[in-house]
Amino acid sequence: FLLGLLYGDVTIPISEIFHPSGVYAYILLNIRLPTLTVAILIGAILSTSGAVLQMLLRNPLVDPYISGTASGGAFGAVLTYLLLMLNLPFSWIIYFQPFVAFFTATLATLITIMIGKKSGYLGLVIGGVLVSFIFSSLVTVILSVMSAKYPQIPPLTFWLLGDISVVGWFNAIILSLFAILLLYFSLS
Repeated sequence: FLLGLLYGDVTIPISEIFHPSGVYAYILLNIRLPTLTVAILIGAILSTSGAVLQMLLRNPLVDPYISGTASGGAFGAVLTYLLLMLNLPFSWIIYFQPFVAFFTATLATLITIMIGKKSGYLGLVIGGVLVSFIFSSLVTVILSVMSAKYPQIPPLTFWLLGDISVVGWFNAIILSLFAILLLYFSLS
Protein backbone atom coordinates (compact mmCIF):
# COMPACT_ATOMS: atom_id res chain seq x y z
CA PHE A 1 0.00 0.00 0.00
CA LEU A 2 2.78 2.38 0.96
CA LEU A 3 4.70 1.64 -2.25
CA GLY A 4 1.55 2.35 -4.25
CA LEU A 5 1.30 5.75 -2.61
CA LEU A 6 4.96 6.59 -3.16
CA TYR A 7 5.75 5.35 -6.65
CA GLY A 8 4.14 6.15 -9.99
CA ASP A 9 4.78 8.62 -12.78
CA VAL A 10 5.74 11.04 -10.03
CA THR A 11 7.77 9.72 -7.10
CA ILE A 12 6.54 11.21 -3.85
CA PRO A 13 8.97 11.61 -0.93
CA ILE A 14 7.98 9.62 2.14
CA SER A 15 7.91 12.83 4.19
CA GLU A 16 4.98 14.04 2.05
CA ILE A 17 2.79 11.04 2.90
CA PHE A 18 1.61 12.30 6.28
CA HIS A 19 1.66 16.04 5.51
CA PRO A 20 1.22 16.40 1.75
CA SER A 21 1.33 19.83 0.21
CA GLY A 22 0.95 21.34 -3.24
CA VAL A 23 0.95 18.99 -6.18
CA TYR A 24 1.84 16.03 -3.94
CA ALA A 25 -1.38 16.54 -1.98
CA TYR A 26 -3.41 16.51 -5.18
CA ILE A 27 -1.69 13.38 -6.50
CA LEU A 28 -2.03 11.52 -3.20
CA LEU A 29 -5.59 12.50 -2.31
CA ASN A 30 -7.21 12.57 -5.75
CA ILE A 31 -5.32 9.99 -7.78
CA ARG A 32 -3.34 7.42 -5.80
CA LEU A 33 -5.49 7.00 -2.69
CA PRO A 34 -8.76 6.40 -4.60
CA THR A 35 -6.98 4.09 -7.06
CA LEU A 36 -5.46 2.03 -4.24
CA THR A 37 -8.81 1.96 -2.44
CA VAL A 38 -10.47 0.60 -5.59
CA ALA A 39 -7.69 -2.00 -6.01
CA ILE A 40 -8.22 -3.22 -2.44
CA LEU A 41 -11.99 -3.34 -2.92
CA ILE A 42 -11.64 -5.26 -6.18
CA GLY A 43 -9.43 -7.81 -4.42
CA ALA A 44 -11.99 -8.18 -1.63
CA ILE A 45 -14.85 -8.58 -4.11
CA LEU A 46 -12.98 -11.15 -6.19
CA SER A 47 -12.00 -13.21 -3.15
CA THR A 48 -15.55 -13.13 -1.80
CA SER A 49 -16.93 -14.12 -5.20
CA GLY A 50 -14.47 -17.00 -5.39
CA ALA A 51 -15.47 -18.24 -1.94
CA VAL A 52 -19.16 -18.04 -2.88
CA LEU A 53 -18.49 -19.94 -6.12
CA GLN A 54 -16.66 -22.67 -4.20
CA MET A 55 -19.52 -22.88 -1.72
CA LEU A 56 -22.23 -23.02 -4.39
CA LEU A 57 -20.47 -25.72 -6.38
CA ARG A 58 -19.37 -27.55 -3.22
CA ASN A 59 -15.85 -27.82 -4.54
CA PRO A 60 -12.93 -26.14 -2.76
CA LEU A 61 -10.76 -26.34 -5.89
CA VAL A 62 -13.10 -24.41 -8.18
CA ASP A 63 -11.95 -21.04 -9.39
CA PRO A 64 -13.21 -18.81 -12.21
CA TYR A 65 -10.75 -20.36 -14.65
CA ILE A 66 -11.66 -23.97 -13.89
CA SER A 67 -15.40 -23.23 -13.98
CA GLY A 68 -15.18 -21.39 -17.31
CA THR A 69 -16.46 -18.16 -15.78
CA ALA A 70 -13.37 -16.09 -16.60
CA SER A 71 -13.11 -17.20 -20.22
CA GLY A 72 -16.87 -16.74 -20.69
CA GLY A 73 -16.60 -13.17 -19.46
CA ALA A 74 -13.58 -12.51 -21.66
CA PHE A 75 -15.53 -13.85 -24.64
CA GLY A 76 -18.41 -11.45 -23.99
CA ALA A 77 -16.08 -8.49 -23.63
CA VAL A 78 -14.12 -9.29 -26.80
CA LEU A 79 -17.34 -10.04 -28.70
CA THR A 80 -18.55 -6.50 -28.13
CA TYR A 81 -15.31 -5.17 -29.63
CA LEU A 82 -15.75 -7.46 -32.64
CA LEU A 83 -19.28 -6.17 -33.20
CA LEU A 84 -17.98 -2.62 -32.96
CA MET A 85 -15.22 -3.38 -35.46
CA LEU A 86 -17.65 -4.86 -37.98
CA ASN A 87 -19.76 -1.67 -38.00
CA LEU A 88 -22.95 -3.64 -37.50
CA PRO A 89 -26.15 -1.70 -36.82
CA PHE A 90 -26.06 -2.74 -33.17
CA SER A 91 -22.54 -1.52 -32.50
CA TRP A 92 -23.98 0.46 -29.57
CA ILE A 93 -23.60 -2.79 -27.65
CA ILE A 94 -20.08 -1.64 -26.70
CA TYR A 95 -21.72 0.56 -24.07
CA PHE A 96 -23.20 -2.55 -22.49
CA GLN A 97 -19.93 -4.45 -22.53
CA PRO A 98 -19.89 -5.18 -18.77
CA PHE A 99 -23.40 -6.62 -18.98
CA VAL A 100 -22.55 -8.74 -22.04
CA ALA A 101 -19.43 -10.01 -20.28
CA PHE A 102 -21.47 -10.78 -17.15
CA PHE A 103 -24.10 -12.60 -19.23
CA THR A 104 -21.56 -14.76 -21.06
CA ALA A 105 -19.68 -15.48 -17.82
CA THR A 106 -22.93 -16.58 -16.20
CA LEU A 107 -23.79 -18.67 -19.26
CA ALA A 108 -20.40 -20.40 -19.12
CA THR A 109 -20.84 -21.12 -15.41
CA LEU A 110 -24.35 -22.51 -15.94
CA ILE A 111 -23.12 -24.79 -18.73
CA THR A 112 -20.39 -26.06 -16.40
CA ILE A 113 -22.96 -26.68 -13.64
CA MET A 114 -25.24 -28.56 -16.05
CA ILE A 115 -22.36 -30.78 -17.13
CA GLY A 116 -21.38 -31.32 -13.50
CA LYS A 117 -24.91 -32.29 -12.42
CA LYS A 118 -24.99 -35.04 -15.01
CA SER A 119 -21.44 -36.25 -14.43
CA GLY A 120 -20.73 -35.72 -10.76
CA TYR A 121 -17.72 -34.20 -9.03
CA LEU A 122 -15.10 -35.00 -11.66
CA GLY A 123 -17.51 -34.06 -14.44
CA LEU A 124 -17.80 -30.59 -12.95
CA VAL A 125 -14.06 -30.04 -13.17
CA ILE A 126 -13.70 -31.62 -16.62
CA GLY A 127 -16.79 -29.77 -17.88
CA GLY A 128 -15.43 -26.50 -16.54
CA VAL A 129 -12.09 -27.01 -18.23
CA LEU A 130 -13.90 -27.92 -21.46
CA VAL A 131 -16.10 -24.80 -21.31
CA SER A 132 -13.05 -22.71 -20.48
CA PHE A 133 -11.15 -24.06 -23.49
CA ILE A 134 -14.09 -23.46 -25.83
CA PHE A 135 -14.55 -19.85 -24.77
CA SER A 136 -10.78 -19.23 -24.70
CA SER A 137 -10.54 -20.59 -28.24
CA LEU A 138 -13.32 -18.27 -29.37
CA VAL A 139 -11.52 -15.33 -27.76
CA THR A 140 -8.31 -16.29 -29.59
CA VAL A 141 -10.14 -16.52 -32.93
CA ILE A 142 -11.78 -13.12 -32.43
CA LEU A 143 -8.48 -11.51 -31.40
CA SER A 144 -6.77 -13.02 -34.46
CA VAL A 145 -9.47 -11.71 -36.79
CA MET A 146 -9.31 -8.27 -35.21
CA SER A 147 -5.52 -8.00 -35.35
CA ALA A 148 -5.42 -9.23 -38.96
CA LYS A 149 -8.02 -6.72 -40.10
CA TYR A 150 -6.80 -3.77 -38.03
CA PRO A 151 -3.12 -4.21 -37.10
CA GLN A 152 -2.88 -0.59 -35.91
CA ILE A 153 -5.28 -1.28 -33.03
CA PRO A 154 -3.38 -2.23 -29.87
CA PRO A 155 -3.95 -5.86 -28.94
CA LEU A 156 -6.64 -6.53 -26.37
CA THR A 157 -4.53 -9.25 -24.78
CA PHE A 158 -3.06 -6.89 -22.20
CA TRP A 159 -6.50 -5.40 -21.60
CA LEU A 160 -7.83 -8.90 -20.84
CA LEU A 161 -5.13 -9.36 -18.20
CA GLY A 162 -6.69 -6.57 -16.18
CA ASP A 163 -5.93 -2.97 -15.44
CA ILE A 164 -6.87 -0.60 -12.68
CA SER A 165 -6.95 2.76 -14.32
CA VAL A 166 -6.84 5.99 -12.44
CA VAL A 167 -10.19 6.37 -10.74
CA GLY A 168 -11.75 8.97 -8.50
CA TRP A 169 -13.52 8.92 -5.18
CA PHE A 170 -16.92 8.51 -6.88
CA ASN A 171 -15.83 5.14 -8.29
CA ALA A 172 -14.42 4.13 -4.92
CA ILE A 173 -17.67 4.98 -3.13
CA ILE A 174 -19.83 3.10 -5.67
CA LEU A 175 -17.54 0.08 -5.50
CA SER A 176 -17.50 0.14 -1.69
CA LEU A 177 -21.31 0.10 -1.63
CA PHE A 178 -21.26 -2.88 -3.99
CA ALA A 179 -18.66 -4.60 -1.79
CA ILE A 180 -20.80 -4.08 1.30
CA LEU A 181 -23.85 -5.54 -0.46
CA LEU A 182 -21.86 -8.50 -1.73
CA LEU A 183 -20.44 -9.19 1.71
CA TYR A 184 -23.89 -8.93 3.29
CA PHE A 185 -25.47 -11.36 0.82
CA SER A 186 -22.54 -13.77 0.96
CA LEU A 187 -22.82 -14.01 4.74
CA SER A 188 -26.58 -14.56 4.76
